[in-house]
Amino acid sequence: MDFAGIYEEFFRRIYAYINCRVGLQAAAEDLSSLVFQKALARFAQYDPARGSHAQWLFGIARNEVNYHLRKAAILKFIPLDLFGDIFPADAAAGPGPAETEARSAALAAALAELAPKERDLISLKFYSEMNNREIARLTGLGESNVGTILYRCMAKLRKRLTGVNI
Repeated sequence: MDFAGIYEEFFRRIYAYINCRVGLQAAAEDLSSLVFQKALARFAQYDPARGSHAQWLFGIARNEVNYHLRKAAILKFIPLDLFGDIFPADAAAGPGPAETEARSAALAAALAELAPKERDLISLKFYSEMNNREIARLTGLGESNVGTILYRCMAKLRKRLTGVNI
């Protein structure tokens, strides 16, 4: 596959992952561009035996995001629609702006209480639309371990958000 094909296939997922982690659209756009600039510069060195294109690109993306977060200390945000089982929307009418803002704040606070590794796995799963096997390959964790950690993360979020009057 040529680089243009890789870009077309992965840009949306890389951008979504980065946007989830940094929470700022402009920063996500800049970091996504940087990831693909670095990937293009190193494209000739890419070795399929060491991992898939997804693993390679998400590895670059994780490194760039982690560097950015260390440098800027930015709190990330994950939209509520990814957590419908925690915040089910009213079937007749969705939540209003005030309720959405309150839910977002509660979710952001609950996510901030998770360990960085847990937040990273949540980002990879829900924003990058990766399955547990892909996450396991990328992070070096076992596939069942990824599933267990994600299950426990969701349980922690549910527990922290249960009874939130919003």
